[in-house]
Amino acid sequence: MSFPLALSAASIEASGQAIIYNSDIEDARYRATEQAIKQAVLQSSALLMSHDKLDNGQLSSSMHLQASGYAESTKILSEVISDNILKVRISTDITDEMQCRNGATNLYKKSVGITGFALQTPQQASLGALHNIPRAFPKSLTNEINRQGYLHALAATNIRIYPDLINAPTSTNVDGSLTDVARIGEDLGVQYVISGVIRDIDEVNPKHPDEDTPLNSLLKWANKETNERNMMLDIYIYDGFSGALLFEESYQESGDWTPDRNKKMGFGSSAFWKTSYGHIVQQVLWQISLDASEKLRCQPFVANIFRTEGNKIHINAGSLSGIKKGDKFNVYRRYEIFDQLQNAQTQLNNANINVTITQVQPNFAIGELAVDARILNVQQQDVVIAW
Repeated sequence: MSFPLALSAASIEASGQAIIYNSDIEDARYRATEQAIKQAVLQSSALLMSHDKLDNGQLSSSMHLQASGYAESTKILSEVISDNILKVRISTDITDEMQCRNGATNLYKKSVGITGFALQTPQQASLGALHNIPRAFPKSLTNEINRQGYLHALAATNIRIYPDLINAPTSTNVDGSLTDVARIGEDLGVQYVISGVIRDIDEVNPKHPDEDTPLNSLLKWANKETNERNMMLDIYIYDGFSGALLFEESYQESGDWTPDRNKKMGFGSSAFWKTSYGHIVQQVLWQISLDASEKLRCQPFVANIFRTEGNKIHINAGSLSGIKKGDKFNVYRRYEIFDQLQNAQTQLNNANINVTITQVQPNFAIGELAVDARILNVQQQDVVIAW
């Protein structure tokens, strides 16, 4: 194992969790510890590189995680199993001398817009009356992302992106144009857009309501059939300025659906979250939120310039994003170019102009340039960037 020279280290405690499958506690422990390390790295803005494996509570793995430092000497402090979910609490030493590989060092909260999710097979929502899942699931995801606190999420669940769910995210609009994520990002005023398609929430062993008889229940028990229900979805993260697809990830879990088949509870109700299946869905939401934060951790922070006045500029990010008086940003000019199919693309060019923040409000900030913005040709819809 090799580590860069560390000048300082901080011991961080963090939690992780994983669903237990096939009674494999060791596998769940490894996955839960992996997530706890991600959490610790995000907490400390660290770069993790480790190459061991888990043995008697000491972590050694072949994980590779980017942030701004690295972790070593990881120990499991506690372990609890509840509702088939294993939860661990770890302590790990984090050093802060290493930075993201692309040089990013900013600690600002990047803004993300969460659009509505599409349910690929709407009929699957009938069991439990989960017909509100296309809007309720992304709203729950927004809440979980904000609860974790690494990103600033805005719910825009009224927006649907994909007209063709089967081919998402490469589907096109009815006019043949690519899905206009850049326009959505601009309308919402966010740096990133997260969307998704819920592929499957059907029962693992589907049955017709008329088949729910004592005899069939006995046969089901004899055949070792379960009441499990799927939770399968794809998540897509886009750059809100260019519309480029940055990351995509698939999630596939399942949990027991124990309520009466005729009970109508709706997705996200208090009764829903109390079910075993609801606990599994909550685990999926936690995992997606953590993964999104980790993937965007080393991306640059970008904010729109929405007003210029003399040598002052207004940007659409403020104290909620962690911006403080005296912070400095680089100005980038925004250009629209067209590809060979005449589709508009956004290009950002470094203008080699610095701006210093002088006033901060929750949702916007004011910065000063060295000279008048008109002289420097700084305009609305240009952006500021911090690496």
